[in-house]
Amino acid sequence: MPSVAAVKAVRNFSVTFIIRVAYNINIANKIETVNNTAVKRIVSFYFIDKEFSYSLYATNKDKRWELKEYVPTEEDVAFAKRFIDWNNLDWGIQRVDACRSEQGRLLLVELEDLNPYLSLLELTEETRENFIEAIKISLQKALQI
Repeated sequence: MPSVAAVKAVRNFSVTFIIRVAYNINIANKIETVNNTAVKRIVSFYFIDKEFSYSLYATNKDKRWELKEYVPTEEDVAFAKRFIDWNNLDWGIQRVDACRSEQGRLLLVELEDLNPYLSLLELTEETRENFIEAIKISLQKALQI
């Protein structure tokens, strides 16, 4: 059974994390435009076994299900990878959702490691096939553990 201190630490972390996510979503809703282009979009980064696989973004904030592939910068992937490393799962699918601040910095919105929606139909055939192959390898590794 976990100690009282451990339970309090987890509870405090959870509350802080939820507040931070709510704050980040609030910032995302306040962003106006950059170069006359709306930037109220969430960018999602998908990882398999801690390796970056692909990235998508919603072209319209009111239709988050309409996604397109996004070619992230090295800095974008490094941002998302920090949360993947923090989450400490050696295998499986993880998704990091982020939005941009008015200064252009990415802000964490959500880290999903349980049943993330993959949006595979929105990917190019090559990206989709690469992802499926990586999933097969991940499952084989998991079954050997």
